[in-house]
Amino acid sequence: MQCAHLSVRYPDQDSPVLHDLSITIQKGETTLLVGPSGSGKTTFLHVLAGLLPDTIEADVTGHWSTEGTVGILFQQPDDQFCMQTVGAEIAFSLENRQIARSEMEERIPLLLARVGLDLALTTPIAELSGGMKQRLALACVLALEPDILLLDEPTAQLDPSGQRTMMHLIEELHRDPDLTLVLIEHQIDQCVTFADRVLVFESGRLLLDDTPYDVFHQQRDVMTALGIAMPLLYPYGLETLPELSGQACHLKKRPVERRAVGTERTFELTRVRVKRGKRTILNDFSWTTFSGQWIMLVGRNGAGKSTVLETLAKLLPSQGDIRLFDTPLRKWSDRTYYQQVGFVFQQPDFQFLKQTVTDELAISCATFDPERVQTALRHYRLTDVADQSPLALSLGQKRRLSVATMLLERKAVLLLDEPTFGQDAETTAHIIDVLHQAREAGTTVIMVTHDMELVHRYADRVVVIGEERVQFDGTPLELFQEEALLEQNQLFRPVSFLYQQLEEVKHRAGKRHTARAY
Repeated sequence: MQCAHLSVRYPDQDSPVLHDLSITIQKGETTLLVGPSGSGKTTFLHVLAGLLPDTIEADVTGHWSTEGTVGILFQQPDDQFCMQTVGAEIAFSLENRQIARSEMEERIPLLLARVGLDLALTTPIAELSGGMKQRLALACVLALEPDILLLDEPTAQLDPSGQRTMMHLIEELHRDPDLTLVLIEHQIDQCVTFADRVLVFESGRLLLDDTPYDVFHQQRDVMTALGIAMPLLYPYGLETLPELSGQACHLKKRPVERRAVGTERTFELTRVRVKRGKRTILNDFSWTTFSGQWIMLVGRNGAGKSTVLETLAKLLPSQGDIRLFDTPLRKWSDRTYYQQVGFVFQQPDFQFLKQTVTDELAISCATFDPERVQTALRHYRLTDVADQSPLALSLGQKRRLSVATMLLERKAVLLLDEPTFGQDAETTAHIIDVLHQAREAGTTVIMVTHDMELVHRYADRVVVIGEERVQFDGTPLELFQEEALLEQNQLFRPVSFLYQQLEEVKHRAGKRHTARAY
């Protein structure tokens, strides 16, 4: 694959998304694309996939070419589904390769197993969680057996176990000398160990093109200045941490101090039952939240985390008793309720109402304040796209906008479904800082996340959802001591916690050595 002097400009945009790129990717090479959100990485993949300018309207100049068949996994798996059920979707990919029906019956279960899905072939795709859809989309792409595989944030919506499974699979694919891999990934701790090459994008330009070691170790200061998430350990491993002195000092940051929360109840759920179609997601679900708490919901894909948020946001019917400030939900008018409760969707497109980014922010202010809107545009790095449609933004920009609209006005409760996925380090830090300020002001923050590092550093309370109920409700430290529970729910202790434990063991060993010396 190669491009020469490639530039791309989308309709109604003043500046090109890609500027004069000249890149050659060799057959069998595994290339990692990194850069701040909105820097042009996804557009580059779309060019390689042949989607621009024929399928996606854009002004494209320069030369680009690919040799061999191409398969692409989109950021949003819904964008590539054509059929209604799991089996039919994979069969559609196989039909495109003219695979006989008898052979399909053998291949489809193997493809599902390869991506870690155990589903009936008749399962409706609409009933799957975002993470399950991500795995299914990859199974469909693998069914094509492409020569070139393009992956756009393949782990973004996966639970911790799913992330590991996905990365192990990608590493396995990397070993195929005839397969060319190009992937975009913000969580790079695992893929950095097998990538052959890293391309760093900034504002549509190629800033760096080098080996993982040179980019993430030698150029660490440059990458940090760009606001790009860095691998926590690379080029080291956990087994070397006890011997490191200042090399991994960025891991030593302790979680923020957790203050005492308020005593005022916000939500109170008693024996709640929620179904999606014929499937019961939550059953006999009882739970209480308090003002000033930062609660993070974790669990495997499909466990019901998003269902909890959508139920609290009055978007799903339920049985049982749900109260906000001791008042049943049915007695709240929608207008008054949503003045108290803000919701950030897992899919940002669902919450946009206006034609421009500026107008979307403006309607989120109780009283229109142009200065606040302009401040939000700057803080969330949306100034350059202020006059564009929210639906025309990159996924990272959409996510920033969706979060900004909910944080312009103080809410009693904020419900956020994976607000940091697909974001670079700078934007994630800003979102976390704003949520911390909201919590300090007394807001109850309830947030679904698969990022166990965030859980360790910031959660007052972590709730594990699984098997239709709350399986754990306590502090992160208490959760990380529950080995059987973690394994049952396919959760893992974060690297920062493991490092902290190693440091404490080393400290205790040093004290014992000093005592013996005396």
